[in-house]
Amino acid sequence: MGKVNEYSLQLLEDWGDLVDIHYTQFLEVAFFLKVPATQEMAKAFVKKKIPGLADSEILFLINEIIDGYHDTL
Repeated sequence: MGKVNEYSLQLLEDWGDLVDIHYTQFLEVAFFLKVPATQEMAKAFVKKKIPGLADSEILFLINEIIDGYHDTL
């Protein structure tokens, strides 16, 4: 279990800001085009920008970004 936490923290440190930038871009485009912003579409958008990340890593980072936003509300 400790390895998962260390890996998650390293993933957030290495990729969190970049995924946050691309995820925000995705949300802005979806809002501008007035289309629903699904998690699958967000994952695909980020995957095109950062192809080195696995789908599960992208989804984890997106969820952490969303959770972090909700914690500040």
